[in-house]
Amino acid sequence: YVWSGSVSSKRGKNMKRKDLTEIYEVCKKDRLVKYVIVDEPDRFMRSIEEAFAWEAKFRECNVRVMYTDDELNSDNAAGKLFRFLKYFQAEGSNEERIRKALKGHEKAIRDGRYTFQPPFGYMRGLVKGVHEIDPNYGSYLKHALISIADGSMNVKEALDWYNENCPDIKIGKHCELKMDKWRKWIINPYYAGVVEMNKNVKARNEHGLHEPLITVAQHERIVAAVNGHKKLHKGPIKGGNKRFPMNKIMSCEKCWKANNRVYKFTGYDNKNGKTDKIYSRYFCRGCNMSLARDDVHEQVKYVIDRLDFSKEGRKEVIAALNKLWSKEGEGLKVEVKLLRKDITELKEKKNKFAEQLVEELNIDIKEIYRERLRKITLEVKQKEERIRMLENELNSGRANFLEFALHYIDHLGTHFFELPLDEVEICKNILFPGGFWVDSNKKIYTREISSLYRERTTKKDNELSENALMVGREGLEPPTFSV
Repeated sequence: YVWSGSVSSKRGKNMKRKDLTEIYEVCKKDRLVKYVIVDEPDRFMRSIEEAFAWEAKFRECNVRVMYTDDELNSDNAAGKLFRFLKYFQAEGSNEERIRKALKGHEKAIRDGRYTFQPPFGYMRGLVKGVHEIDPNYGSYLKHALISIADGSMNVKEALDWYNENCPDIKIGKHCELKMDKWRKWIINPYYAGVVEMNKNVKARNEHGLHEPLITVAQHERIVAAVNGHKKLHKGPIKGGNKRFPMNKIMSCEKCWKANNRVYKFTGYDNKNGKTDKIYSRYFCRGCNMSLARDDVHEQVKYVIDRLDFSKEGRKEVIAALNKLWSKEGEGLKVEVKLLRKDITELKEKKNKFAEQLVEELNIDIKEIYRERLRKITLEVKQKEERIRMLENELNSGRANFLEFALHYIDHLGTHFFELPLDEVEICKNILFPGGFWVDSNKKIYTREISSLYRERTTKKDNELSENALMVGREGLEPPTFSV
């Protein structure tokens, strides 16, 4: 096995380094590997603490780190000192290299060059650090920025115009931009000819060598427009939003017909920017079609409530529930088994004491045996009573468990929105393999249902039936869209 030292070894970044992790995994799996041979210590590690930590880590799987320089391989004090000095030199040279690199970036910015990734709308040029306007979409970005600056478009209108007109989006070279990135990108002073960095490198030059898209005055007006453009919603909530359980599990039929792409709906609370009233709605991430949250939940509940177990489906579910209960009742069964074993042992003791009682002539000792017999008899009765209670719990518990589970499933339309967010999609995948779809009339349907269910035909339809919600049966060809 051979690895080259091409991976960065900056201090504090080595314990999860890809190449070292791969080597460690090989050492754990292949017991024939006994040594990791290091050619150049400064390529292996440029951190004193992490170097010795990796040596100890390899020792855990009986592999020793060896060096081509013999004076580094000794485990005595001298050998450890030599290794320490090697890594001390490597760490020092690494820090020096970083300082030089940072100073180089600072000097480039003072000279008007930007030696980092080109901002959106630019591409690398012939001169290092002097980026050129991207010929494909730079001019469209420039038009959008100028339109915001002169007030002919607001921030959102400029974003919509760019998404509609940029040729790279039309041919699928890059996706449509979203408001969060758009707001962040268009206030970059780089577009006004300013080069700056305020991270590890801290420098600014208002006279960059690249060709600007706008003037400084236009940039200031764009910043003011963005700051005055209130965000209409807070965006997605990490871990999911419990108020919108249908997030990302509803697809838009309209977008599929138009673009042959599946866009999902995302729900959030927002305002119209005019009043403080909050609107809870689901929005398509493609065409931005919106649906009221309560209407969506009512339609989905109706789709689910139209389903009944098929005869075979109910049998399968009951069998699965019985199997699940059997696992849940294993603890009770084990306790019953142990109690029966105790009773058997107690009865054997009782028989021995009874025999000794008959043979014993001393009256005082006879009384001791009689007391022991009474205690054993009482303990046996208590354990037998405990067994009866556990067996009743097993029998009645199974019935109660089945009743609760079947009632829950029979009324899934109500309980569907009470499920934890990570279980909503699992439930959807099991019961509705075709997923939920929204047509151009904002009606929700599902293409396919599980073989466990069938459409309910005995229940009288309510007004929602006029919406013609479609449910494709298992085994039938699901509805298809023409593109």
